[in-house]
Amino acid sequence: MLKSDIKFYNNVLIQTDIDFLKYQIKKRGVTLIPGTGLQKLIDDCLAYIALPPDSLIYNTTLKPLLVLYSLSDTLRMLWLKRKDFAIQLSAMNSGTYEYGTVTPGENNFKDFELELFSTAYLNEYGVIADLPQHTAGNDILYKNIEIQCKHPEVFTREKIDRFLRDFQSSLQKNQKYGVLGIGIDDILQFTDNSFPIDYEAFEKAYRRTLLQQDQVLSEIFDDTLRFCPRVLGLFIINTHFTFNTTMGLSLMKTTNSGFCLRPNAKDVPEETHIQAYEIVSVFNNKPSIRTY
Repeated sequence: MLKSDIKFYNNVLIQTDIDFLKYQIKKRGVTLIPGTGLQKLIDDCLAYIALPPDSLIYNTTLKPLLVLYSLSDTLRMLWLKRKDFAIQLSAMNSGTYEYGTVTPGENNFKDFELELFSTAYLNEYGVIADLPQHTAGNDILYKNIEIQCKHPEVFTREKIDRFLRDFQSSLQKNQKYGVLGIGIDDILQFTDNSFPIDYEAFEKAYRRTLLQQDQVLSEIFDDTLRFCPRVLGLFIINTHFTFNTTMGLSLMKTTNSGFCLRPNAKDVPEETHIQAYEIVSVFNNKPSIRTY
């Protein structure tokens, strides 16, 4: 793939999104850290712009462009809704934008991108949620519902159980109800190298990706959630790179969700059930429903 073939996102548009990101960074007093997080994303995008027109471009060279394109859209949505995201943006100063690649320890870039993306799309679809500008408590607030976002490196029953138990305890303490969001890109470990280049084979692999997401969701709903009465729903987001001969390199986001209807929980007002359903239906317009 030659640089001249990348027409949908030319250097002028790339520079525009870099400038917009830098504006948000400066406006919110974020201090960048060299070689990691947001600074590495910006540096890699600028390095692409500096390449001569006939340079050969490899998949890894294009990845930062796709992440910049997605992140700038997310921030633009939040900015236009007058939502503050200074704490979350500042926290993206470590880690990598390489989705599907497990990195040791915390990866704040992916962790907080999940919170920003989730909030942006909730607001875009009429669910007016806020990002608390402190690090204590849950990650996103909508009316009577608290949302917690998790981005685990590996999927085990023990890890998800621990997330849900801790979330249940937090909601019990706050006398609130909640929805859990899980970023599963590092769990599934889908990368551009794991998808076949042939388009028909890619379509089959992509369908398998969606089925694996459904399996993750079903495991949680069939077992753990029934024991967490204050958790009224769950959504999952998978962000992954793919490459095939028809579409080239792409950054894809797929989402799914489920809703917990708890008719036997006398303390759950109908309005609270509705608010939880409003949240999960953004990530699946007809989420699966489990009754406990």
